[in-house]
Amino acid sequence: MKKETPISLRHLRRITAILFLCPISLSSIQASAASDQSDVSSASVHQEQTSGILRAEKINPTTVDVLFTNQQRMTIDFYGENIFRVFQDNSGGIIRDPEAKPEAQILVDQPRRKVSGLSVDEKEGYITLTTAQVRIELNKQTGLMKVFNPLTGKCVIEEVAPVIFGPKEVTVTLKENPEEYFYGGGVQNGRFSHKGKVIAIENQNSWTDGGVASPAPFYWSTNGYGMMWYTFRKGEYDFGATEKNIVKLSHNSSYLDIFYMVNDGAVSLLNDFYQLTGNPVLLPKFGFYEGHLNAYNRDYWKEDEKGILFEDGKRYKESQKDNGGIKESLNGEKNNYQFSARAVIDRYHDLLNLADMGVHLRIHLREELRAPVAYDLGGLLRGGYAGIRPGVEHGWHKKPRQHADYRHDYNKLNKGEPLF
Repeated sequence: MKKETPISLRHLRRITAILFLCPISLSSIQASAASDQSDVSSASVHQEQTSGILRAEKINPTTVDVLFTNQQRMTIDFYGENIFRVFQDNSGGIIRDPEAKPEAQILVDQPRRKVSGLSVDEKEGYITLTTAQVRIELNKQTGLMKVFNPLTGKCVIEEVAPVIFGPKEVTVTLKENPEEYFYGGGVQNGRFSHKGKVIAIENQNSWTDGGVASPAPFYWSTNGYGMMWYTFRKGEYDFGATEKNIVKLSHNSSYLDIFYMVNDGAVSLLNDFYQLTGNPVLLPKFGFYEGHLNAYNRDYWKEDEKGILFEDGKRYKESQKDNGGIKESLNGEKNNYQFSARAVIDRYHDLLNLADMGVHLRIHLREELRAPVAYDLGGLLRGGYAGIRPGVEHGWHKKPRQHADYRHDYNKLNKGEPLF
């Protein structure tokens, strides 16, 4: 009889990430954090914020120069009828590309599309910038911006506080609507919709729940807009977590440089994003599969009483550095089968076999749901949860239709602890 395979749902967190939401990977964000052209350390030691507007002037067919009452300037530059860039450097710097070391490029060589009929009007305390697909209203008294989709008449972006230029970061504050949801940010492991959450735009090189592996300073909203902060620096996006109905976007920079896209739906907004950054790589047909985000050629596993329980009855902790432990492999060719990709696949098939025998998994979520939730094991696994590793003392009951009941504290999910 084949040995029963213990598992832990802790390792379901290391499953497939949805990369298509943000196809570019700005993994150099962390590496280039100290290389932006405007060094944060040179910023003023006090916070500054946008004031009222003195005037706005169209300086070329795609660009408007905005002069504030405190003599600061903001540039609004259209890259198409529905895509515009907002740039403001209070130290006097001109519009430019962000620096990165080693050298890197975010925009494609030709990111612009034709802009026809950009108009600038002033009426009743507002300055209005209009194209066929965007209307921007600037409040002259407060300097705050509202963005409308003229095709639907809907306000899609609304600033609720002036942009803050702090000594170490710039912060933009937007309104969040009750039925608005946010997606993107790169590979945000264990995250899909970001409503009510805070996400980090930095390469944490972490593939577990809550970690960030390949960040992208881009997100799109169901309200009808997308945002890309044009930077390689670290950032943080707060989608109503700290303050309800408020979105706070910040990056460790001394100047503001943001692209906004106005469109209806995910496909259209992602295509706008691709206009700026290029189309995602088209994989061959066989490359589209439910995968496990691990190369099995780098990590080491060392015995640790607080680690994960494996088939040999010992607990191990994973390290991305050589800590004297056992290195992973693809097929266990280094006498390390239980730390191999082959072992993960075998565990997956073992569980499918159990599912075919009628075994179900029931998890009791005591803290949050206060009621048991039953999962069909076959459906759970065939739905793509293939990244399974061991980590539970209990074996699976192999009697048809019998349940394996496990009880745990739901809070362990967020602490990275084994569930069982």
